[in-house]
Amino acid sequence: MIGTGRTAMGIVQFAEPGPGDVVLVPAAAGGLGTLLVQYAKNAGATVVGLAGGPAKTARVAANGADLAVDYTDPGWPARLDDHRGKVTVVYDGVGGDVARAAVALLAPDGRHIVFGWTSQGLAGDSPYVVDGVSVNVLGPEMLRRAGGPDPLRTLELRALTEAAEGRLTPAVQRFPLAGAAEAHRALESRGTTGKVVLEP
Repeated sequence: MIGTGRTAMGIVQFAEPGPGDVVLVPAAAGGLGTLLVQYAKNAGATVVGLAGGPAKTARVAANGADLAVDYTDPGWPARLDDHRGKVTVVYDGVGGDVARAAVALLAPDGRHIVFGWTSQGLAGDSPYVVDGVSVNVLGPEMLRRAGGPDPLRTLELRALTEAAEGRLTPAVQRFPLAGAAEAHRALESRGTTGKVVLEP
């Protein structure tokens, strides 16, 4: 929870969701995606989670998303036609075609918060810029925004408080240490949910 939680808290400080927001989270079954879905839902936002396959979308729905959509279905953007022009925040750790489709749903004042690109980078001179609405949040700017003499600790404490008060529950998939190769194969094939932990 420390590492993933502080990163999630660092991401949301760039676009704090609340009632009236429509938040779209690609890779919503992943470690960060799980926390972002929970956080946005607890803040009163309407949450749309994207994930690959029925098992992952079921997990996203169980985490509180109002709508869970399988982005491996070629026609998935059509399932979001009712949200076109209404999405106010995209928390994007995927990039590529999924990000382009997500950004097309943004409201005129919507924000595309980029913290990774597990797919290919986005089109244009920068992997982060789509129609001038994207912000890459990882790195020094995240720490500057957190503020204080120890910004990492600030973010950690915020994440631990959210967890202690029952608002955030991390997703963890465990493998035995002897199964490290299996864990790597599962990661490479995107067959995991949440954070992967090797146990002795």
